[in-house]
Amino acid sequence: MVLHQETFQLFAQWITFLWQALPPKLQPTLLELLFGAMISRTGHITSAIMCIRRKLHWNSYFKAIERGRFSWLALARQWLRLLIQLFQIKELILTLDDFITVRASKKAPSVGLHHDHAQRSNRPHFLWGQLRLSLGIICKKDSRVACFPLLLRLMRTTGNTNKLKAATFLMNLLHKHIPVNMAVKVLIDAWFMRAPLVLELIRQGAVAIGQARKDTALYLQPVIPQKKTRGRPPKYGQKLPQAHILQHYPQHEMKLQAYGKLRTFQFHCLAAKVRFLKGHLCKIVWSRFLDDHDHWTKWHLLICTDKNLSPQDIITTYALRWWTEPMFNELKNLFGLINAWQQTRQVLARWTMLLSLAYSLPRLLSLWLGSVKGEKFFSIPWRSNRPVTAGWIADAITHYFYGFPIRCLWNQTERKLQPPKQRFYDQLDQTG
Repeated sequence: MVLHQETFQLFAQWITFLWQALPPKLQPTLLELLFGAMISRTGHITSAIMCIRRKLHWNSYFKAIERGRFSWLALARQWLRLLIQLFQIKELILTLDDFITVRASKKAPSVGLHHDHAQRSNRPHFLWGQLRLSLGIICKKDSRVACFPLLLRLMRTTGNTNKLKAATFLMNLLHKHIPVNMAVKVLIDAWFMRAPLVLELIRQGAVAIGQARKDTALYLQPVIPQKKTRGRPPKYGQKLPQAHILQHYPQHEMKLQAYGKLRTFQFHCLAAKVRFLKGHLCKIVWSRFLDDHDHWTKWHLLICTDKNLSPQDIITTYALRWWTEPMFNELKNLFGLINAWQQTRQVLARWTMLLSLAYSLPRLLSLWLGSVKGEKFFSIPWRSNRPVTAGWIADAITHYFYGFPIRCLWNQTERKLQPPKQRFYDQLDQTG
């Protein structure tokens, strides 16, 4: 079985570009840990080291994560640059959300009791664990869509525990590194649709699209009196409760591509002032759709801070937020974030960044290859005519690189990852 050279060359180019954000001395060591994380998928550094043919002492890998002079933020920004260049992104679509990783120990960094917004019937409403805030990016190629993690911030249980401030902080970290004049849309749910965050996004020039509470105070623009009257001019016009909008504004029905398939939507739309946004004029969309059982869902209120955006674009763009859920599930359960354990927040943040890249790179390769058949990447007879998937790529990486000396693939002189030479296949045959 032979590794497809062109595919690995592409993979190598991406990693080489990312590793430019790291100090040269640490590049080969962190490369070994990255491949180990992709192979083991357990979330443990020890397992990652055991999956490769290590060249250093065990302690050297732990010290690289703990004491190495590198910035996981710089690596995250380099990851953003790679995605922008690769997909030639003209409009950046970001997602803000949070998720919980359950813990049993009380000694884990920033562990505490957190409310589970999912409210599953088989789980309590409050869970003991770690709460992370996620800033992700939506990437599309042809008809395929994926969400990749950019920044993962572990929320504190003491001091600054405000998620809105933390979300604003993440956006500020990224804002300076977004190309000038690039349109930015941020997708948020009802919990994050609040003034401190949304007003900051407006100040940055970004467009916020999110679901809001059904009792959100909405108003028409005020009628300017023809004659000058005493007092301040009115800031708000007629109040617009849900019942009034659904009764007096025209209802539209349209088929839109959303939530993984073509669905039938009904919606009402208008421009209105939003009270909690200090009267900012937004595009308001009340929408519902036919679910997989041909039942209408409940009406949902969507608010877009760009009043010129069409209701169809608002609905389909907000629906892209759905891709964060499989990302959270796979990152936690398939790539071991649920097991990631370090003694301090800083070390855990570094290891989490490597784990997120270990998840993202196979996913990115599957998205980029698109409809390329599996026989050109990893020869499995019964799946040779099917497009490659991220899981398939992860399995192929495990097959090719388990027990392999990853360090020999790194050219320290040119500081790049090289495709394996013939000795790679000789060693592969020796290891089985």
